[in-house]
Amino acid sequence: MKLLWRIAKEARNYRLLLSLGAIAAMLLTVVNLITPRLLARMTGIVQRGMEDLGGIRNLVFALVALYLLRVLFRFLASYLPHKAAWNLVRDLRMIVYNRIQSFSISFFHKRQTGDLMSRVVNDTATFEQLYAHVIPETITNVLTLVGVMVI
Repeated sequence: MKLLWRIAKEARNYRLLLSLGAIAAMLLTVVNLITPRLLARMTGIVQRGMEDLGGIRNLVFALVALYLLRVLFRFLASYLPHKAAWNLVRDLRMIVYNRIQSFSISFFHKRQTGDLMSRVVNDTATFEQLYAHVIPETITNVLTLVGVMVI
């Protein structure tokens, strides 16, 4: 847990990107919750006999706007955390590399090059999964659950 807090401190350099990605995820959730309500309204108008064509037209325009917003918010909710996460991975790799540079020669004599490369490349890339996938998806899932319960 201590390690995650240290990495979170490194991630604060990218809190704007992460925050904007979280806001986009929240807005995406709101759009996803509004869309079925509009479709239900449209279905109700059609079921009553198609007398209110102006209302259907307005709902169609609103749905098209919501679907376009959904595309925009999904892109931002995916792109921004990925950009922040890969920048964080780059920074972490530099930190690990600089730390490895300070080790003694005997350390390198006892370790294989492949193991060291694995630590620098693969282990740091694992944090991309955390910051670009796990955290945004958790936020989205919690908001969707709360939104569905409210509705």
